[in-house]
Amino acid sequence: MDIKTITIIGRNSLSQAVQQVLTAGHFKVITFDLEQDYTAGAAESEVVLEFLPEDFELKSKVLHNCAAKCSEETILATTTANSWVTRLATKIENPGRFIGLNFVKNPVQEKLLVQIVKGLQTSPRTVENCAQWLEKTGVTPVKLEESPGFIIDRVMAAIVNEAALMYSTKLATIEDIDKMVKVCANWPLGPFEFADTVGIDNVVKVLDSLYQQFGPKYKPCLLLRKMVDAGWLGKKTSRGFYTYS
Repeated sequence: MDIKTITIIGRNSLSQAVQQVLTAGHFKVITFDLEQDYTAGAAESEVVLEFLPEDFELKSKVLHNCAAKCSEETILATTTANSWVTRLATKIENPGRFIGLNFVKNPVQEKLLVQIVKGLQTSPRTVENCAQWLEKTGVTPVKLEESPGFIIDRVMAAIVNEAALMYSTKLATIEDIDKMVKVCANWPLGPFEFADTVGIDNVVKVLDSLYQQFGPKYKPCLLLRKMVDAGWLGKKTSRGFYTYS
């Protein structure tokens, strides 16, 4: 499939970063908010990407409207971090063209990675078309089956949770746990530095979701909950595991 034009629906910092990367890759990008006629863009695009709030009904409505106006070959994609790909696909005709493209920004290197999420109905052709297209943009694609938390959220939330448990039981200091991970695992950030960067409230949200799906393995550490209650969310509030001026 020759992908030349992409419609992006919804405006936020991540959608702007994706737009910049796609434009630099010589793709035509059309952006819309919900007050505009976004279906007009869908009608002339090979890919439609929604960057809307995590509201299932809103995403369903917008994607259904786009599917009614675009070509049957147009790829429709949700950027949701929730395991909604299979459910959202039922809202459109030809669900084999529906896919999850969950973009993740590396907080240190400012690079983009995308988790290509295959729903139950997603065709192998759609997966391959998206992987080939995204590789041309310089975005690193990773393919996975639909599952709560996907890859990066499950890995990082579990590591931050374990680090918080170690600190809570006075095994080691915050600084030494971070230092050990950076030196021995060669990570650019330790788990506490990472949590402060992405937001401790966001870490807890992911853990709560995984806890509901998979049980006690992902139960958030009490310290993390107390920090959210206190408003100590990391860099965005100037205080988390570390203090920022």
